[in-house]
Amino acid sequence: MTRPRGQIVKLPNGKWQIRIGYTENGQRRYYKRSGFDTKEAATFELSKQLVTLGKGRSIDASRQTVEMFLISWYDIYSKSGKISAAQLRSVQTNIRAYLVPRIGQVPLRKLKAQTIAALLADLLAGGRIHAHYQGASPQLSPKTVRNIGATLSRALTDATKWGLIPSNPFENVDLPRKTRTELTTWNGQQIAHFIATAYRQRDPMRALWLLALTVGLRRGELLGLRWSDIDLDAGVIHIEQTRQSVGAKIVTKPPKTRAGHRTCSLDTQTVGALAMLKRDQEAAADKLGYWYSDLVATDLDGRPVHPKALLKRFKAATRAAGLPVIRLHDARHTYAAYALENGVSPHIVAARLGHSSASFTLDTYAKSIPAADKGASEIVESALTAQLRALLGREKGANLDEMTEIGEPDEQTNRANTRKKDHANEKIVGEGGLEPPASWSQTRHATNCATPRADSLYRTNVSSACETRDDVEQSRDVVV
Repeated sequence: MTRPRGQIVKLPNGKWQIRIGYTENGQRRYYKRSGFDTKEAATFELSKQLVTLGKGRSIDASRQTVEMFLISWYDIYSKSGKISAAQLRSVQTNIRAYLVPRIGQVPLRKLKAQTIAALLADLLAGGRIHAHYQGASPQLSPKTVRNIGATLSRALTDATKWGLIPSNPFENVDLPRKTRTELTTWNGQQIAHFIATAYRQRDPMRALWLLALTVGLRRGELLGLRWSDIDLDAGVIHIEQTRQSVGAKIVTKPPKTRAGHRTCSLDTQTVGALAMLKRDQEAAADKLGYWYSDLVATDLDGRPVHPKALLKRFKAATRAAGLPVIRLHDARHTYAAYALENGVSPHIVAARLGHSSASFTLDTYAKSIPAADKGASEIVESALTAQLRALLGREKGANLDEMTEIGEPDEQTNRANTRKKDHANEKIVGEGGLEPPASWSQTRHATNCATPRADSLYRTNVSSACETRDDVEQSRDVVV
C-alpha cells in the first residue's frame, strides 16, 4: 500500500468533503466522504482515515456492512478446503437465514458485543424459520444457536486478522449453555420385536436395520458401505466411506476422523441377513443383465438408495412393527445404550461407534452406565463367591451347607428375587406396550431359529421373538 494522499474540498452546498487516493493490492482506489459542516470536522475525519491506512488496514471497511463482509468471507472460506461440503452448507444457511436478516445492515466496524448478544437472545426466543407452518416451537435450540454463533465468531476472527476491524467483538459474548438432549432409544424387547417384524414382512432393508442396531452405523456409513468392504466368511465389515446429501447433490467421502475408519465384527444374525441381501441382488442383476454399483444399500433395480428415502423406509418399518417412532440415528443410540447396559466395555463400544475417545461415549450415554456397573459388581461377586466356596470347602470340617451367608441365597431370598423379577417384567411390558414373549424354555424347544454367536448382544431376545411355526420356517433362511 503506497503512501496515501488526502484533500479537503468545499462543495457548492456549503458542506465539506474529504478525498483520499491510495493503492491497495496493486489497484488504485479512491475514498470520498461528504456531509461535514465545518472544515475542522472534515480535517479530523481525514486524519483518522489516514491513520487507519497507515496501520495497514482498509478504510473501505468503515463503509462495509456485515452482509457485504460475510458474503466476501464465505467466498474465500468455501475455497479454503478446510471444511466438508455438509459443514459448508450449514455455514451458508447460518449466514443467509439467520445472520444477514438480523444484523446484515450493521456497519462491520460498528458491530458491538451488545448487538451480538441481542442477536443470540432473539434466536433463542424465536429464531425458527417457518415455525407456524411446521407446527413447531418458534424457539431455536441452544445447540443450533451455538452453531450460528460459531459461524459469526469465525468470520469476525478472520476480519480481525485481515485488519478490517481492530478486535473481535464476539470475544466478549457468552454463547448459550450446552444442554444435554434426552436420547430416545428402544429397550431389548423392542429391538427384538422390530427385528422379528422385519423378518416376518421380509423387509428388503432388514440387513441395514441390523447393522444400525447391532453395530451402530450412521446413516451415511450405511449408505456408503460396499460389498468389497464386507467379509462374510470372517464376519467383519470395514467402514471406509460415507454417502450423504448436501443440498441437491449426493457426496461420497471418507470418514471425518481416524477413528471413523474402523473394522467391526458382526453377529451371525447380521451376517445371514447380509448374505441373503447379496443373494437377492445377484439374482436381480442376472435378470437385468447389469448392476449400477457395489453399494450394499440399493434397490432391486441396482440404484443406490437416496439418504432421505432411507429415513422414510426406517420410519415405515418402525410403524409397521407398532413401536414408538424413533429416528434412524436413534437406532445407533439404541445400540450403544443397550451394549453398555449389558456390560460391554465402553472402550469397545466407542471403537465400534467410531468415537475418538471412550470419555465421549461415557458422557453421551451416562444413563446406561449404572446398569452396567451393577452387572459388573454381580460378576465380581459371583467370581469371589466361587473362590471363597472352593477355599472353605478344602478346609477340614468345612460344611458347604453353611455357605448361604457367603454365596448362594437361601430359599426365602430366592422367592423374593423371583417376585422382584416378575414385577420388573410386568413393568417393562407396561411401559413398552408390547406383549411379553413366550417363555424362553418353550421358545427354545418349539423353534429352530438360527442362533447368533455368543458375542451377539441380541441372541436371547432375537431368538425369543420367533414364536410361531411360520417364523421358524422364515428364520431358517437367515444364516447361510
